Amino acid sequence: MNSMKWLLKREYWEHIGGYFWAPAVVSGLLALLTIGSMLLATVAGSQDSFHLDGNNAAINLQQALNDISDPQKIEFAKGLAVGYPAVAMPLMFTLGFVVFFYCLGCLYDERKDRSILFWKSLPVSDRDTVVSKALTALVVGPIIAIAFALALSLVVLFTLMVLAAFHGLNLFGLVLGDTNFYLVIAQIFSFIPVYVLWALPTVGYLMFVSSWAKTKPFLWAVGVPVVGGVILTWVNTLAGTPFVLESYWKIIVARGLGSVFPGSWLGQVAETNSNMNPDNAISVLLANTYSLLGTANLWIGVAIGLAFLAGAVTMRRYRDEG
Repeated sequence: MNSMKWLLKREYWEHIGGYFWAPAVVSGLLALLTIGSMLLATVAGSQDSFHLDGNNAAINLQQALNDISDPQKIEFAKGLAVGYPAVAMPLMFTLGFVVFFYCLGCLYDERKDRSILFWKSLPVSDRDTVVSKALTALVVGPIIAIAFALALSLVVLFTLMVLAAFHGLNLFGLVLGDTNFYLVIAQIFSFIPVYVLWALPTVGYLMFVSSWAKTKPFLWAVGVPVVGGVILTWVNTLAGTPFVLESYWKIIVARGLGSVFPGSWLGQVAETNSNMNPDNAISVLLANTYSLLGTANLWIGVAIGLAFLAGAVTMRRYRDEG
């Protein structure tokens, strides 16, 4: 029997609220707000209902569509073909919070409600259990979030094109005929391997705290590094000690606790975005992201994350169930 398959199913069904309903609700709200704004701009014709230009100045949607030239139409379609997933960015922040609190509670909660007694009675090793929880956070969660993000983006995009068609601007051929429209889907899923490696230290640390803490894992996981930073700052201020506090907050706190948020690695990679345009925006971001594979920062984090996961396996094996 493929025990890992069933362990992953168990984690999904036990935490369906975070991994399915949270992105579903956020997607619904974003769709309601975005499509509602476009419909209001189209029906009411209000001067302050919708924004299309980069300066965030209010313009009338119908007037903008009527006045667009053929070259502008082509450029607009190219921008839509590659940039339509941007509307779903809040889902990535939602994923970060879901993964953070899932990892913090996944091993603590089974001891708290004593369900660990049942799970340990099954012929499943502690290693497989911990690995299944890590895979749920690092792989299953992102795949589901990206699926919702793409569904939301496509709904919003097609709604915009239908509204534009009612005003005589047919974008379907230009957008659907652009190879970037399909390529961007594969490119977005291509971020997942780097996310797995980048988020591993935070996932491992939170799961280790979850397996070790007898109570209040959030205070242990977040409070210890934050209070430590405050103490170091206070000591440095009073005594003028040579602690590099900026590195502490950046590496221990921000990197150690915030790596589960997609895109948090972008500040660590080389800036090659100065000439970014709608035709290569995702490609440049993807290239920058994969440049992390050549950095010590990433691989040191991977090693630390694996060490924490090994510690979580050991703690689950010997920690009392009370």
